[in-house]
Amino acid sequence: MKTIKFNNYSIYERGNSWYIYVPQKITGKTIRTSLHTSNQTYATQLARKFFQDLEGIKTKDTNSFINNAMDFLSVNNNPLHREYMNRCFIPFFSDKIGNKAKINDINKLTNSDILKYIDYRRKIPSQRKNNNQNIPVKPTTIIRENNTLRTFFNWCYKNERIKKSLVVPTIKAKENVFDENGNPIFDDLSGKRSNFTPDEIKKIFQTLLKEIKNEVNRHNKRRKILLYYYIHILFATGLRMCELRNLNWNQFIPEYKSGGLLKDVYNSKQHQKRDVALSPHIVKLMTKLKRHQQNFCINHNLEFDENKIKIISICNCNLETNTYSIRQVKELDNGFRRLLNRCGFEHLNKKVLYSFRHSYISTLIEQKTPIINIAQQCGTSIKMIENYYNQSSHLTNMDALFIPYPDFDKAI
Repeated sequence: MKTIKFNNYSIYERGNSWYIYVPQKITGKTIRTSLHTSNQTYATQLARKFFQDLEGIKTKDTNSFINNAMDFLSVNNNPLHREYMNRCFIPFFSDKIGNKAKINDINKLTNSDILKYIDYRRKIPSQRKNNNQNIPVKPTTIIRENNTLRTFFNWCYKNERIKKSLVVPTIKAKENVFDENGNPIFDDLSGKRSNFTPDEIKKIFQTLLKEIKNEVNRHNKRRKILLYYYIHILFATGLRMCELRNLNWNQFIPEYKSGGLLKDVYNSKQHQKRDVALSPHIVKLMTKLKRHQQNFCINHNLEFDENKIKIISICNCNLETNTYSIRQVKELDNGFRRLLNRCGFEHLNKKVLYSFRHSYISTLIEQKTPIINIAQQCGTSIKMIENYYNQSSHLTNMDALFIPYPDFDKAI
């Protein structure tokens, strides 16, 4: 069989006609079509014209996963979607499935193919460094990746790329598995979060205050000051980070029963609201933070709306565009981890911002605070506190547990 190869395609003679061949990597699907001529020179001219026309429409008439993914990324600016598509999904669904027909037609993908991807992803070791051990990828990472996949299939369905939207399975961040001692085994392998000792908390605040004093960059200084307020409030209230970041200033009620109150704190786990008590020290601290944000708004002609401005907000100045804003901070976890590193603490994902909540609950238990009050303050259940926190501290003063008992010996 006579064949003539060009850069991106080739033509070959078969019987009384010439045929054009375009490989899959060019268009997303293999093309074989007759040129309806036995003349080699005329066949070459037709092939060149055919390929020139094909270059303008090669991505429009294909149902391959790659081309649909590229179309999806062209209209979606989320950097995580772009990262997960290029790093995870395009390589897997292009090479790992094994059935080439599914790659060429996205409509032939099934839910079982999604399950294959999840099983494949669980086996890839995490890139986190932990004594050179091959630690599996955390379920929370796979959950974030699956959100991209779910968004992609919904987009394909809305744009009529696929006939029905595929169901991406839900993954639990924690498995209900227990070891021989009855302790829960967490699937993310990070183990139980450790409490901060009083000395560690003291060093964290001292280090942060010293850095704030010596910081020259105004943006970094404002962010470190906000982190200082952030961890102070977490340490003294037992709030979850997501709860604190979603609070507006209109929910802050100072001078409430000689302390203060955070009103209607929403607990997404129990789908209900609760009031959180504040100590006088935290009320003074939060009042100072509020005054700082108010002064920033006054100095830059911004409206300070207590119903909209979040308590944990950063005051931004863009000197290049001469614009100012005050906006909610979505997370301060990375800055806190770097702070722990500068303090010289070995944390390895076991001492995080959430550890302040554990320290708060443990401290209240040591102070013999009734568990029902702790549960109401922290938005959790009495059963959780009894299962996960040491209750032996109530034995430190055993005499107080003994009740007066009638003397029956005299009646014997």
